[in-house]
Amino acid sequence: MPRNRFMKLLNNFHVSDNSTAVSRDDPAFDKLRKIRPLLTKMNSLFQKNAVSTYSQSIDEAMILFKGRSSLRQYMPLKPTKCGYKVWVRADSKSGYVYQFDIYTGKDNSGAGGVGLGDRVVKSLTETLNFTNTHVTFDNFFSSMALLDYLRTKNIFAYEEHICHLYCSFQSL
Repeated sequence: MPRNRFMKLLNNFHVSDNSTAVSRDDPAFDKLRKIRPLLTKMNSLFQKNAVSTYSQSIDEAMILFKGRSSLRQYMPLKPTKCGYKVWVRADSKSGYVYQFDIYTGKDNSGAGGVGLGDRVVKSLTETLNFTNTHVTFDNFFSSMALLDYLRTKNIFAYEEHICHLYCSFQSL
């Protein structure tokens, strides 16, 4: 495709209605508002077309991006150091992504003692209610309150550190 044609298509490609946009000062402002309808549709199609398994994993992923963006994160210990941070719920065996959410930065909706990890796991497991699914995640996401919450939803959660701690107590 010629560059000029691509640029013409790119300039006219819209997935959201700009007339309904809220101002940046509004608490309901979404940094991803222009592509939010596309992201929502992708998530629903991923779940609709998936062959659901009972072993899933929640973790973060980095999408390489070296340009300028307020969403760009720098994580020096990751193989991909700069880019967009994405929270992902994927199949443990095949790696198929069931659901994802792009991290848009710190927000103040975590009032009441609920941490970022709890919010991420709760939002990514909303569609798993009462499915007897086994979900694993690392210690960044875990808390006893979260594990109790997931148990009430009939979601079995395994966190590596807590499992080792529980097995140590069982051997005593």
